[in-house]
Amino acid sequence: MRSPREAALVLLLRLRPSEWQKTLVFAAAIGVTGALATIGFRQSVLFAEQLMFGRNDSLVRIAAGLVWWQRLAVPAIGGVVAGLFLMWSRRVGSARAGGDYMEAISLGSGDLPVRVSVARALSSAATVASGGAIGREGPMVQLAALTGSLLGRWRKAPIPRRRLMVACGAAAGVATAYSAPIAGALFVAEIVLQSVAIESLGPLLVAAVTANLTLTALLGFTPVYHMPAFVLPHGTTTLLLAGLGLVGGLAAPGYLWALDRAHDLFRRWTAPPWLKLGTGGLAVGLLSIASPAVWGNGYSVVDSILQGGWAWQALIAILVLKLLAVAATTGSGAIGGIFTPTLFMGAVTGALFGAGVEWFWPGALPIPASVAVGMGAFLAACTHAPLTSVLMIFEMTENYGVVVPLMLACVVGFFISRALRPDAIYAAARTAVPNPKLAIAADFVHRECATVRVGQGLREIEEVFLRYRWQHVYVLDGEHKFLGAVWLYDIAPLLRNAYAHPGWPAQVLRADYPRVQDVTPSWQVLETFASHPGERLPVLDPEGRLLGHVTKTDLVLMFRERLGE
Repeated sequence: MRSPREAALVLLLRLRPSEWQKTLVFAAAIGVTGALATIGFRQSVLFAEQLMFGRNDSLVRIAAGLVWWQRLAVPAIGGVVAGLFLMWSRRVGSARAGGDYMEAISLGSGDLPVRVSVARALSSAATVASGGAIGREGPMVQLAALTGSLLGRWRKAPIPRRRLMVACGAAAGVATAYSAPIAGALFVAEIVLQSVAIESLGPLLVAAVTANLTLTALLGFTPVYHMPAFVLPHGTTTLLLAGLGLVGGLAAPGYLWALDRAHDLFRRWTAPPWLKLGTGGLAVGLLSIASPAVWGNGYSVVDSILQGGWAWQALIAILVLKLLAVAATTGSGAIGGIFTPTLFMGAVTGALFGAGVEWFWPGALPIPASVAVGMGAFLAACTHAPLTSVLMIFEMTENYGVVVPLMLACVVGFFISRALRPDAIYAAARTAVPNPKLAIAADFVHRECATVRVGQGLREIEEVFLRYRWQHVYVLDGEHKFLGAVWLYDIAPLLRNAYAHPGWPAQVLRADYPRVQDVTPSWQVLETFASHPGERLPVLDPEGRLLGHVTKTDLVLMFRERLGE
């Protein structure tokens, strides 16, 4: 029978949070900080609009209230300012400093440069506030991801854990930008990580939910789009709406081709960024003379289309003008999101499809349902992420009635688009996933370890067990060389006589305790874990000195995408 001291020690060990549980706690903290960063950027843009125009209700309404030369000048001036901020971001960042959160998650070390991220956010704010045809979600997610990177850097987390923290920040940003916590987590899992393993999806969901709770507590909750009430019978209507998958799958490659050609056109022009972005803004200004609806990310226009009443001629006109505006803005190199403009294209495509069905078969298809399904199908076709698209539209509209046809249309659109164009709109993130077989133990080592020195007594060992609550404590000699480990259940019976016998017998030292070298490939670390039931392994340098430890959780994260290859 165990003594009270022994039983208390074992109980504390069992109550000690695991690495997985600690990750969930950090994910919750990142959700809060990511939401605050996202809200801060949104409010900053609204403040800039209020400062410039005296109102911040809608960029489309603002543009409609300006005279023609103001519509022309404002986006051009905003583009020049955005270009100057972009030049500054390149100046303050090193040649190796990547500024994109997708790269930091899938390829980099999980570090996002603070000054580069802030400078790019300021550049995006200048573009968005001046009417650029781009989404504001890009910098919002970037800043949220930055908070995850900073926390990982502060905690000195290993690379796989730091990448996951950046991913949690990105999920929090998407969840806050669209009031869609489930879709926010799946966006990062499906598009960036390309994995829905619980080791990564669990923290993403926690971060997205806490971000949504923070948003609701500070600003309240309303759905992004306001769907009018309608009854959607299944059967024939579902099959009709599935046709939007065919339309979206065929149209999406053309949309992405147009964006690529705009990028190529501006890339061949050897001009400074301020001139390129200014020219892109000037193009938006010219288009806005014909229709002020091309300003901004298109939220208010989509909401108007959902209510119905648009003639098919007006829908075609705004589709063409908005496509040109988005191509000019993104092609010039403006920093921002492409997610929302893509939703705009899908909404107009869905409205046109609904108008066509109404002409042949009056009353067969509610226009709001056609618009919502069109948004999802077009988004799935462009991102190659049908699950994210389904949940995104459902959460943004809060209308369960469209989910069944939406699922079918998203899957159809995804398969058709991928057959015509293998690369998605976020192709860089999908091709940048590293091969973890090239990683070594030093890439994900934790420096802090539970250690004792040879010659220390039972009291000191007990204190280490109580402080770290590990099952094994590493034993070092005077030169910090690793000698083995002491197991809690071997040492616990000796603690009842700790005062009478302060030393500990040599036979409790497990000199054959498994260990890895700092240059050991990750796949060999995995083989070592296969025969070791513990959560941690010590990492040694070539001289046998202890450098730290690796955890099984980090290794699972490292191999999450490529383990089966």
